[in-house]
Amino acid sequence: MARAVPVLAQPAPAPPRSTAARSVDSASGGFWLGWKIESNWTDPFRFITYQIARPVGGALILVFMYYAVAGGRRGPVLGFFVVGTAFWPLVVGGVQATVRGVLEDREAYRTIRAIYTAPISYRGYLVGRSLAGIAAMGSAAVFVTLVVGRVFLGVHLTLTPSSIALTVVATAFGVGGILAVGLVSVGAAFSTSHESWSMPEAIGAALYLVCGAIFPLTVLPAALRALGAGFPLTWWLEAVRRVLLPAATPRSFPWASTGYVFAMLAVTTAGALVLAASLFAYAERRARRLGTLDKETSF
Repeated sequence: MARAVPVLAQPAPAPPRSTAARSVDSASGGFWLGWKIESNWTDPFRFITYQIARPVGGALILVFMYYAVAGGRRGPVLGFFVVGTAFWPLVVGGVQATVRGVLEDREAYRTIRAIYTAPISYRGYLVGRSLAGIAAMGSAAVFVTLVVGRVFLGVHLTLTPSSIALTVVATAFGVGGILAVGLVSVGAAFSTSHESWSMPEAIGAALYLVCGAIFPLTVLPAALRALGAGFPLTWWLEAVRRVLLPAATPRSFPWASTGYVFAMLAVTTAGALVLAASLFAYAERRARRLGTLDKETSF
């Protein structure tokens, strides 16, 4: 009589992950890799110490420049300048990290083929790299510059639970604007060659002018004022200044209420993210069609 062969129970197949879940996982992996690259794979304590010490030098240069130009005289423009100087490194770090996420993988490490063909969201991966650059290169600079401005320059900062909460909310929208700029920059990097390495600095310098980083938009010509009003970064810096600085501080939009500024910040950020996603998708498809996505140009 034949013996019955036991049938082993097969594990149930894992349910397919949603696009959002894959994007979050990809962003987490990109953030981890980006943080390791930005920190040069050192231990967290040593890297954090360096990140605090580095902006101290920049803040001291700011102090010396102020005393050399203004002779120590304090005015409402000083707070405008200090806050813009404190928060702008977030823009530089985020945009640079996003573009380098493509260029280093393609040109230096030559791993873009393996990363791009992996079962991940490539866009989510680049978002993670950008967030790592924001956290690694800009977060300490914000804190150090504001402290130096308050202690050494006497800038009056409104630091209450409500103002800090509103600053965090505004900065969250600002990070969305930074991600949008980074994705558009990556789309351009897909189709350019040697100039891609200098693209983040060029974009940062242009936005530095039209987004009211160190002086209000009211001093610019009408065409540049209209251009700057279309960027969420402009409304982000204006919102942060409205929250942290006194009412006498110069403003890029003196006619607008604080509620209107926050509303425009939300609207322009949402619009910029939608536009950036569309441009990124178009540039990605074009690069794949032309075969330039993994084409090395600098080595």
